[in-house]
Amino acid sequence: MHRLFSSSRALAARHAAGGHLFGSGAGARPGQRASQLCFYSTKDAALSSGNSNSGRAGSEGFLAELGQFGSNAYLQQLSARYTQARQLCLDDADRFSTLHAHQRFQPTSQDIFPNTELRLSKVRTYGFDYDYTLARYTDKLPETIYTMIRDVLVDKMQYPRVLKGMKYDKTFAIRGISYDKETGWLFKLDSNYNIAMDTIHYGREPLRDLEEVYSLHNGPHLAPDYVKRHLNHLNDLYSIPEATLLADVIQYFSENNVPFHPRYLAEDIRTAGEYIHKGDGVSVSPLHGVIMSNIDEYLERAPELLQLLETLKREGKRLFLLTNSGYEYVDRGLTHLFGTRAWRDVFDVVIVSARKPSWYLSHRPFRHVPTDNNSGSGSSVVRPWAFVDRFEEGQVYSGGNLMSFTSITGYSDRNVMYFGDHLYSDLRDPSIQKGWFTGAIVSELKYELSVIQQTEYRQSVAYIQLLEKILKYSQQETRGGAFQRLPAEEKEAFRRLLDLGRLERRRVRWRMRDLFNTNFGSVFRTEKYPSLFATKIKSFANVYTADLVNLGAYPSDFVFYPKRMTQAHESRMPEVDDLLEEVLRG
Repeated sequence: MHRLFSSSRALAARHAAGGHLFGSGAGARPGQRASQLCFYSTKDAALSSGNSNSGRAGSEGFLAELGQFGSNAYLQQLSARYTQARQLCLDDADRFSTLHAHQRFQPTSQDIFPNTELRLSKVRTYGFDYDYTLARYTDKLPETIYTMIRDVLVDKMQYPRVLKGMKYDKTFAIRGISYDKETGWLFKLDSNYNIAMDTIHYGREPLRDLEEVYSLHNGPHLAPDYVKRHLNHLNDLYSIPEATLLADVIQYFSENNVPFHPRYLAEDIRTAGEYIHKGDGVSVSPLHGVIMSNIDEYLERAPELLQLLETLKREGKRLFLLTNSGYEYVDRGLTHLFGTRAWRDVFDVVIVSARKPSWYLSHRPFRHVPTDNNSGSGSSVVRPWAFVDRFEEGQVYSGGNLMSFTSITGYSDRNVMYFGDHLYSDLRDPSIQKGWFTGAIVSELKYELSVIQQTEYRQSVAYIQLLEKILKYSQQETRGGAFQRLPAEEKEAFRRLLDLGRLERRRVRWRMRDLFNTNFGSVFRTEKYPSLFATKIKSFANVYTADLVNLGAYPSDFVFYPKRMTQAHESRMPEVDDLLEEVLRG
């Protein structure tokens, strides 16, 4: 028998049977942990002495634990440092309130954040994706995607009918997590392809035996070959309901001892997802049909986006739409978004059914698309099979490829900027293959920024950083001769006190993670490093922002300057915001 089958069943047997899989999705918070100790390494578990307290409760017990240690000068000094760090950071909320921060320098969800220096004056042509870039979908869409894929699994792929009782839980997953097709685990990766150990889930339950990870990978790091062969990266917003469905089906299978292979489950869900998105390739897809018939429930109106595009046109910019969605769906959506059927007039070129990301490297020719103003009779009638060697005003085209697009339009590569939401379909290839400027639309920024500006989060960040510096300097002091002359048992007590500080640091990190999402934390960070998703945004996008409309707040000659990243060996600079405040007051 495949090793992973027996491993998964043994793992499932150790899981609690909770997780409100069937029902409203309300009630207990998804993935609520019976014990935070499930994320400790063996050493961490020993340090905790069986204490499963976590978050603020565990942190408040930290001071009481300090009293268990002896009274030599080193122990007293380290205990005092821990106590003072807590008092400065956690017991003084007013110090970290945003009311006392530099308000004009606080990032907001209306900002555009640069990864590279970018001069908008160089941009002559702007391109846009449709889904989740121009189109702002409501929370009803992921629920519908989940339900439709679930029903395809049951009705067309013979999955158990009881799965029809599963309901979508929008709080479970985040964008940017990965699914391991060999183990069935969902987890988040950091920028170095290390698994964030406190995010591993099998079904709806956190993995409780981390020895599984060490036995498979010899640690949290995943080799590039393993990543390529066995991981699905769930990087777009459509994949969030897919991730939730993966977890729900695995939870059901494990609780009911149903044998399965995680790879086949992933393939079936992906196939069902492609079916609802693409249908038979001729008529409107099932998902698009549902959205079009209830457009107000799925799509927010956005006349301000039309105003932005019209402003860019008045400034002499050329605009194009490049989307994988079909014309009928895009036409219905943009008519609703902009409040006018004349939306095509704002674009110089409209390309639908593009098949990104293969569009950037393929050699498929462009085709004419019949529309309501060219499908009658006479000379204006388009013939979809005809050769396309130029783009005509007011017409719509499908397919094609990047090389032909550049040749027909004459757009200079370094004068084009394209906005989209998908790392690979929208951002990677245009920036790598043609040197286009790219902008990522990351709607999660709105929520992430609201968390970052909470006093509790700001306190926790300061507390962790102060703890790390205390640990660093206290360790350095053990190299002195006076410490080396201490009795062995007092040296060991000091090391255990250092370990207690490390455990306190871990507890605070858990609390910070849960402020974003109790299962996977922040979209942009793991415990120690940027997430893999954030790293790819930095690699493939010149700028990123929460909403395309934010572009309208910047003049056409604006220059974006990226934040200077300090290397570990570089000296700490003065607080620049303090200096800037002084300059602006002067």
